[in-house]
Amino acid sequence: MHFDGVVQAINPFGLYQKRVYYLLCFLAIPDPLFLLGSVFLFATPEHRCAVPGADNDTWESQGLEHDDLVRRTVPVDPTTGTWSQCLVYKHESLHKLANLANDTVECSQWVYSKENFELTFISELNIVCQKRFLLPLLKSIMMTGLLGGSLVLGTLADVIGRKKTVVMSTLGLIAVTFGAAFVRNYVAFAVLQFFSAFFGMGKFLASFVAGMELVGPQHRTLAGIVIELFWSMGLYIILLMAYFIRKWNHLQLALSTVSMIFIPILFFIPESPRWLLSRGRRQEASAIVRHAAHVNKVVVSEKVLSLQDLQKDGPGVKFWQLFTHRRLLVRCLIVFFNWFVVTGVYYGLGLNVGSLSGGIYINFLYASIAETLSYVLCLVLLNRIGRRTLHCFTMLLGGISCVAIILPIIFGDQNTAWVATALSMVGKFGISAAFSIIYVYTAELFPTFVRNSIMGASSVNARFGSIASPYINSLSYYVGGSIGVALPPLIFGGSAIVAGLASLWLPETHLRQLPETIEDAESFGKKKDKNSYDLSQTSEEINKKDISNHI
Repeated sequence: MHFDGVVQAINPFGLYQKRVYYLLCFLAIPDPLFLLGSVFLFATPEHRCAVPGADNDTWESQGLEHDDLVRRTVPVDPTTGTWSQCLVYKHESLHKLANLANDTVECSQWVYSKENFELTFISELNIVCQKRFLLPLLKSIMMTGLLGGSLVLGTLADVIGRKKTVVMSTLGLIAVTFGAAFVRNYVAFAVLQFFSAFFGMGKFLASFVAGMELVGPQHRTLAGIVIELFWSMGLYIILLMAYFIRKWNHLQLALSTVSMIFIPILFFIPESPRWLLSRGRRQEASAIVRHAAHVNKVVVSEKVLSLQDLQKDGPGVKFWQLFTHRRLLVRCLIVFFNWFVVTGVYYGLGLNVGSLSGGIYINFLYASIAETLSYVLCLVLLNRIGRRTLHCFTMLLGGISCVAIILPIIFGDQNTAWVATALSMVGKFGISAAFSIIYVYTAELFPTFVRNSIMGASSVNARFGSIASPYINSLSYYVGGSIGVALPPLIFGGSAIVAGLASLWLPETHLRQLPETIEDAESFGKKKDKNSYDLSQTSEEINKKDISNHI
């Protein structure tokens, strides 16, 4: 018998599964705090060159005399119509302003607006002008941490278990984020940001897979999407705290403190019985199944509880052996490409809300609402439409919206800037939905014994997209005019459209038994394969059919 038959027998989403699953969901709430909290931590406030020699210079006007001094010292940038951020006029002394020449030099001091931020990491270290390349580098280093976490911790979870990986990642995340609040050195801060993303990704991947392995086939959509809704709760925590805490180091410390609140949950999370079985630890898995049956108040045969005659999941087989099968190789490449694109576009849009017209706080709120609504859409439609169709639709929606952003950029003016913001939010809605679907879809396509590894490998490909996204967003630094501004949405949107169309070559997995072996995974997409469920049946009929077939 397969383990899905055991899950059906003890109640596929009974009280025990709900209790454990929602504990895992609560652990996901602090995961976005530092990834998307960087929107505020790394924000670049409005700024200009400081008046040389004027120690009391400020961004805000101090009166007519101060305005005149700024006007005679700092040139106007012809491309933006505002004070130059990098140049000042040459002059010998503030007392000899009459000798000012029209030629300019690069400035070494800046003043920053206090309207939105009292202090950010960028304004404290003056990462502007000649140093502005350090900002996308910092973001990419953080995204590289996601890559490392996917590669190392994603694979480690298949070796030491889901629970140990979650515990280790949670404690590591809290330690490095707490330390980052006290760092004022760029290199040290970048290293800590790397490890915060490293541990955060390992924690989320292991939690997500543990939740998916816990429930029956007809509840996998719920398990895959609800955890994303808990993730989105973290976005509102970020917004609320960033609005009231305007210094980056205080905000960093506060976010780290919030993460500590969730530590007690770690004591109540069991190991995944599916993983225990894949490692040959049948007695431990049996003890968990017996406890689950007791909590769910169901009567199950001793044969089921003792997990006798289970079909082996093939421990010792490595996930790259999937590549030796042509059908699975093509499937892997399509999945990897979709992860690469969807993650790059998700973070590209998410980290760019500060550059849109309107205030950064209201834009972040709109983006958070769009993301939350996208998960609600998935909950409503994913079991009605199926994974493949809905994923393709949401990818196309996100991609077309991104491409359309170039129209108000090239042909519009300040009065139509809101159109670009609105299209960006539609793009965020579509790509967030696709992001949640690809997690569910991937976890359903591949066998148990490589599930966490393939999720990690998929996430590795995704991280190359997230690493590239800050540089794609910064193309306007290097390509002038409206073309430079239009390039990022064009790249993001075009790649999303291609990836969405490619996903049509993947098989549908809705209401199908999780594959346990390579043969099971390869049978997906074939007519009347042994993993199929009759979608016209009720859940109870499905349960009876599954149990009779596998027990």
